[in-house]
Amino acid sequence: MQTYDTHTSDDRSRARRWRRYGLRLLLGTSLAALLVAGCGDDDGDDTGDAPASGDAAAGESPDAYCAAALAGETAGEPDIDFETATPEDLAAAAKEFASGTLMPLADDIVAHAPDEISADLDVMVAAIREMTETGDFAAFETPEVTAASERVHAYDLESCGWATVDVVTSDYTFDGFPAEVPAGVTSFELDNEGPEVHEIVLLRKNDGVTESFDELLAMPEDEAEGKATFVGVAGPVPAGEGAYLVADLEPGDYLALCFLPVGTTSLDGGPPPEGPPHFMSGMTQEFTVA
Repeated sequence: MQTYDTHTSDDRSRARRWRRYGLRLLLGTSLAALLVAGCGDDDGDDTGDAPASGDAAAGESPDAYCAAALAGETAGEPDIDFETATPEDLAAAAKEFASGTLMPLADDIVAHAPDEISADLDVMVAAIREMTETGDFAAFETPEVTAASERVHAYDLESCGWATVDVVTSDYTFDGFPAEVPAGVTSFELDNEGPEVHEIVLLRKNDGVTESFDELLAMPEDEAEGKATFVGVAGPVPAGEGAYLVADLEPGDYLALCFLPVGTTSLDGGPPPEGPPHFMSGMTQEFTVA
């Protein structure tokens, strides 16, 4: 990928367009992450008569649970105009998406969840309920929720047979991506060893597109979006921490990249640094799914 040693006004304009795209993807991923550990409502007040975790899973094949967990992992993002949205708009979109899209998926996860992860699901239940009421992600930032999510993800990897790809990020590279990945469900396990915050944004080139990824990244955002499809994102991840992205990969050409601006060293909620996105400093990785 092209490395920009200096940045003209056109380069910076392009960087800002792609930065906004990255921020839009980030919110969608944060919402989808509510279901990463398969959470749902355990009292039936908001989700009908879905059984508590474990009730329907005794003696059952894990296939139904794994299908439900995958649906939660790939839940998508809300429909919102990120160019004009206020903080109140974002909170409202988060609540609507969590209750209207994520909670039905959660019902299915809970209906098929095994007893051995029921305690962890209970932790996630309380957090998602708070999220649907407030639109605030703070409920998912506690050590208890983090630990529960990690245990359920470990269960999913062991029980569902999902492949894994271990990826290490630093400034500004990805290490660990193979040249070819088999089609099917894969969990990209991200470990950030760099001093800046990093992420993996995964894009798939649409069928029939002949332009290279270099050419796509040089296009205006609205033109490029018609030629590549967002698959998912892991992160953003501070230095020394990790995250993961589960995706059901179809055959095709893929690109992993980081949209975060150069100089991003924390996730304190302040304005992003004025540096160009990391992908403009070479933080990209292409691979093929076959």
